[in-house]
Amino acid sequence: MNSSYQADAFGPIELRSDGEHLVGTAPAGGPCQRQDAGPILTGDFQGNVFLGEITLCQTGDTCTPSRSFPVMLVYNVEERALGGVVKLEDDCESPALPKNRMLVFREASQGASVTPVPTPAPEQRQAQAPAPPSGGAAQVAAQRRLEPLDVAATLKQGQALLVQNNPIGASQQFQLVLSQEREKNNAWALTGMGVAHYLRKQHPEALKYLEQARSAGSGLARAEAFFWTACVKRAAQESGFAQLALRQAVQAGWSAPENNALVERELQQFANEGTLYEAQLKQVRGRKRVQGRESQGAGSASP
Repeated sequence: MNSSYQADAFGPIELRSDGEHLVGTAPAGGPCQRQDAGPILTGDFQGNVFLGEITLCQTGDTCTPSRSFPVMLVYNVEERALGGVVKLEDDCESPALPKNRMLVFREASQGASVTPVPTPAPEQRQAQAPAPPSGGAAQVAAQRRLEPLDVAATLKQGQALLVQNNPIGASQQFQLVLSQEREKNNAWALTGMGVAHYLRKQHPEALKYLEQARSAGSGLARAEAFFWTACVKRAAQESGFAQLALRQAVQAGWSAPENNALVERELQQFANEGTLYEAQLKQVRGRKRVQGRESQGAGSASP
């Protein structure tokens, strides 16, 4: 795939692969008005399925102006095209994507121009209605369904990568789960995504995923999301919210997985705050996680 590619709204990108690893570099300018050229797409292939992250700009009153999004794209060998849907923040749009958020990169030699796309004026951008991409690559990206996924094993792999402090690799595994139609609201995967963003110090993104996990989950899944919400709030020095979230985690039955360095580090961070979290930590330390539940928890790497 070492070549120049082009997407209708996005503009040009240079794709370079090293084995299964892929990096996409975009020029300065374009619809996102990038100040400098640099890598905006990175990840790895699993067969013809690419799992990684893409950096895009967003528009909207409550939207993050620019951030990285987990993405799953499918490569069509015959058409030399890489395509899939990008999930932005709720109620947000990106000038680099058409209205249906389908991103399809086609090799420049297939007839696409490598000239950067000029940035339209705001009124022009609002008036434009980019046509959805057509052809086999778009259909493959939109309709492709992976072979049945072992959700428990994929969650376990993602959790193991979190413990190994590999949040990007972990988020790819959790995104695999969330890409399945029946698992799009999997609370454990949403929590895992939140933890992955937290480890990368992306607190707003972490809190959004954890909020989704609390809404989608129940029982221990909800307790897990509350615990990690407390961790993010503590790191953000919002002790009042952290205390509340930790208390809710304890009340929902949260307990620490055994021999887990990631969770132990977080518990030690709470302990370092003195008596602030003492009561909740005492309850947590007095509990033992039920065997057989660990494969669900975002902090666990054992079945």
